Amino acid sequence: MRHWRAARPGTAAPPATADPAAKHVFLHIGAPKTGTTFLQQVLWANREALAETGVCYPLSRPREHFHATMDLRQMTWGGKHDPAWDGAWDRVSERVRAWPGRAAVLSNELLGAATPDQIARAIRSLGPGELHIVFTARDFARQLPSDWQEQVKHTHSVTYPEFLEVLVNRADGARPHYYEMFWGLHDPVRVLAPWADVVGPGHVHVVTVPQAGASRDVLWRRFAALVGIAADSCDLAQGRSNESLGSVEAELLRRTNERADRVQPRVYDQKLRSYLVGTVLAGRPNRAAIPLPAEFGAWANERSEKLIAELQTTGYHIVGDLEELRPAPASAGTRRDPTAISDGELLDAALDALAGLLTRPTAAPKTAPNRGST
Repeated sequence: MRHWRAARPGTAAPPATADPAAKHVFLHIGAPKTGTTFLQQVLWANREALAETGVCYPLSRPREHFHATMDLRQMTWGGKHDPAWDGAWDRVSERVRAWPGRAAVLSNELLGAATPDQIARAIRSLGPGELHIVFTARDFARQLPSDWQEQVKHTHSVTYPEFLEVLVNRADGARPHYYEMFWGLHDPVRVLAPWADVVGPGHVHVVTVPQAGASRDVLWRRFAALVGIAADSCDLAQGRSNESLGSVEAELLRRTNERADRVQPRVYDQKLRSYLVGTVLAGRPNRAAIPLPAEFGAWANERSEKLIAELQTTGYHIVGDLEELRPAPASAGTRRDPTAISDGELLDAALDALAGLLTRPTAAPKTAPNRGST
């Protein structure tokens, strides 16, 4: 098989594309917290089976999509640049160009905030073929709480009320960067416009994320149908979501970050942090979801109506149902305002966290990469 890694004995070659320009290249650019981690893990786990049907997932290791995005966007992470990122985009894009099959798919949720120059480079480097831009979208009433706890997971100490005020009211304060960061990654109209200017609106696809309670394979089936993958041909067992923290766990971690800010410089052991967040805290039973406060309900409804109306005029291909971008009534599940967590609840969670770290296995289970995939 023509591939960047040796095929297993007996593996059939992918069906060749007679004309390289007829190859379809799907670039999934976001948004964070819309099932991206799940989709990326399914693609990775099934990459050899996909290759046999002519579909290329051009990674040689699971996190290479993150490295490639950091390289393309010339970003730092946590204020640091990893030399391993250098040249990663060119290595991945070369595999896409060299692929003889009918399709290739690449996914990373930080691609959505690429600049026009970075977009132009990305499109040029992927070579001949029909380029499609894919964006998975979820309603804002779920996105805002989800992104706050994601910021906390990444060592920030912004309070939930301050985070919401910045995003909704663009409140002046010490952390205005959250406004541009969030809307520059999560608003499909804003994110997709510069990509559509290059590839055309007919090659832009918005995949809506089903409302809470739907089977997780619904999103996969929508994504697979768009790319041209037989959904049942892939094993979903390896596809794990980027687990969200509950309200108590997120507030505990936020206060821990706040306390750690008093120690300069603050440097977390990343493997230990990943285990604490992804296994210990995310694994606590009966986690209470983080709600969007009632005072922001009217805003969420109005903002969603505006988004749906705008998407209906763009000419983008909608996969799913735009109605799913309207906030649904709060479910019957337990929800807790992070500002109303008692000291006793925090102590209980802190003791669980300490016990979890003290009993950590020698070889801790790997957790899903954050931000690089959600």
